[in-house]
Amino acid sequence: MKYSLLILPVLTALAADRISAQTVLNDSAVMGPGYANQVYYDIKTGTKSNATVNNWDIAHTSVSRDNCIRANHMSGLRVFQYPKGKTGAWSTFDTSGWNTWKPLWNDIHDHNKGAFNLYNDMAKWKFGWGTYDVNSKEVTGDSLFLLAWAGMAPGTYTRFLKFWPVIQKANGDLIFRYANLDGSAEKTDTLFQSAAAGKMYKYFRFNGGTKPDREPTSTDWDISFNRYFELSANPMTGGMEMYPVMGIESKRGTRTAKVFGKPFNSLKPDSNWLVGDYTKSFKNDLTGIGSGWKSFNSTWTLSDTMSYLVERVRTNDTTYWLIHMTGFTGSASGKIRFSRMQLRNSLSVKDPVFGNVNVYPNPASKNLYLTLDLKTPKNCTLSIKSLDGKTLVSENIAAQVAWNAYAISLDKIPAGLYLLQLQSGNEVMTKKLVIE
Repeated sequence: MKYSLLILPVLTALAADRISAQTVLNDSAVMGPGYANQVYYDIKTGTKSNATVNNWDIAHTSVSRDNCIRANHMSGLRVFQYPKGKTGAWSTFDTSGWNTWKPLWNDIHDHNKGAFNLYNDMAKWKFGWGTYDVNSKEVTGDSLFLLAWAGMAPGTYTRFLKFWPVIQKANGDLIFRYANLDGSAEKTDTLFQSAAAGKMYKYFRFNGGTKPDREPTSTDWDISFNRYFELSANPMTGGMEMYPVMGIESKRGTRTAKVFGKPFNSLKPDSNWLVGDYTKSFKNDLTGIGSGWKSFNSTWTLSDTMSYLVERVRTNDTTYWLIHMTGFTGSASGKIRFSRMQLRNSLSVKDPVFGNVNVYPNPASKNLYLTLDLKTPKNCTLSIKSLDGKTLVSENIAAQVAWNAYAISLDKIPAGLYLLQLQSGNEVMTKKLVIE
């Protein structure tokens, strides 16, 4: 049986633009005055979920083979590793001269390096706060920490605690102890792995000993609009120091890449340019988007030629998105306006006979688009075949020199995996095609 195939040669630049027209979605995230809320965002669905930025102090990873403990510096928390002894010094914890100790800050790029586990010695299986046992699969705490909460005035502190990460069990549970510096009000608590099922971290707040359930499941977000400390210029002094910024963070496993020097409205959704120019630039970087998309000089300024690629990964579904920030109100309302556009997955080939061949989208549904960029004219046969070799559609096309475009109707072809074949004389190019 031969299915009918509609092939429309596109000969004008206007029609060509219609084939690769942008589908731009405009949206915004509102953190609130003073950036009070972290906004988790699903870049495909536009779904948002809010959580108070400063309602937690420490977060422990949900990856049982990792041992990351991150500090929430936005709650005022500063972390100092105790230099006068190991866990045996818990009862004699001495803070004299503590203000000369070096504070520890979360790594803002590596998801697996929090303030408590920055320094690793793999040869000895030591991971910042504890030592890993290859037999029991547990991390036993071997370090103590001073926790201090900064006050509003520079150099002032409102609270101090001593902290001991006791053990990370093989199942990912974290048991820890904390107390006032004189040993009073000592408590032992546990962050249970089961409480973080499907999430990135489990959280704890020392004020009241609460465990906020603040993070959506990992399948419900890709990036978040957040506030954190990074090394930057203090606008009051001009000096470089750890300073709070508003930026965009990526979920663990969500890769991003920067697109420089190209106006957003000039970027097409065909992903062949992505493969050629940016695939090697993708990084699993917590602040791969970060805070650098804006600058302040009396007013906030955004660049028209800076966008970001986001790789959205779900089970059996990887899609690529462009996001471009278009407006920012600052701390007054914490509103970030942006545009996003899904890139069409394409079958892009540089063939010695047919030149540059681009077929998109792939997977396809109702329509398929084919472009050829030829140095010499060719009479070609375009076919779609089943995997057993049966020809479902076949059509002769006369491709001219330079750019040619064709729109192909797939309405009568069932969903499945097929072979797309382009033939000119004895030369044949065959590629796999998915129809949904």
